[in-house]
Amino acid sequence: MGASPGGTTDTLARDVSEVLREKLGRTIAVENRAGAGGNVAAQYVARSAPDGGTLLVAFTSHTLNAAIMRQVPYRPLEDFTPVALLAQLSAAVLVVGPSVREGDLAGFVAAARARPDRYSFAIGGVGSSLHMQTVLFRSALGLSGPEVPFRGTAPALVDVVAGHVDAMFAPLDVAGPLLSDGKVRALAVTSRSRLPSRPDLPSLSEAAPQVQTAAAWFGVLGPAGMPLPVIATLYEAIRAALRTPRIVERIVHAGGEVPDLTPAQFGEFLERDLALWIETARTGKVEVQ
Repeated sequence: MGASPGGTTDTLARDVSEVLREKLGRTIAVENRAGAGGNVAAQYVARSAPDGGTLLVAFTSHTLNAAIMRQVPYRPLEDFTPVALLAQLSAAVLVVGPSVREGDLAGFVAAARARPDRYSFAIGGVGSSLHMQTVLFRSALGLSGPEVPFRGTAPALVDVVAGHVDAMFAPLDVAGPLLSDGKVRALAVTSRSRLPSRPDLPSLSEAAPQVQTAAAWFGVLGPAGMPLPVIATLYEAIRAALRTPRIVERIVHAGGEVPDLTPAQFGEFLERDLALWIETARTGKVEVQ
């Protein structure tokens, strides 16, 4: 996988691999090949034999990189075989600092649209999925206030807390402690509906239905040309893993869901996701060297 040890992608991959060992009756090694936002691991798998022995635990950057980078060492659709979508994490949160007076999302949206240059948005990583969510939000509402880039979510949140920047989209689990301490306020979650863990927070679609939401995702891909029986065997084993209570609880706790997509449907999902990022990058003029 193209992620470092200890993160969400790594943890999910290792949880699923434990169940796959039991279901498939063979040794499964999880290898971290971090680098270039997942490109190193993707290139390695794309060049591997299509026998099911080498798989990629991919995440949002698989399609996003192809949309925002001038060149990537793989073709995100043609060079891979979709196997299974593991999870979608759509529960980012729109947070505001002390510089914002409006008490709810509707008020914030109304104030922002009345004066499009009024609010600044922190970007916790240029080219990230949350950056793209910011682009989708601002373009749908016609907002023209500055985007302020940071090298990560944590320093971006520090400046929102201090009132130097007005708002940002942040991962719910990262912003959670600041919300509990009252240092920032949450106006909405980007999930399709309210979260059971935070029923007081409206979904973005409630007060701003014109804003498209973007979900982070995790999935399993193989090299292009994998035989159908191999795909079917892997898919069934992975689906069994995703039904285990421990894995379901981990995904739901992170604000995610486990969509039941066949390999073909996962392929269609990837096509739509790539198209969304390409259009969003064009709209927001986002390009990473």
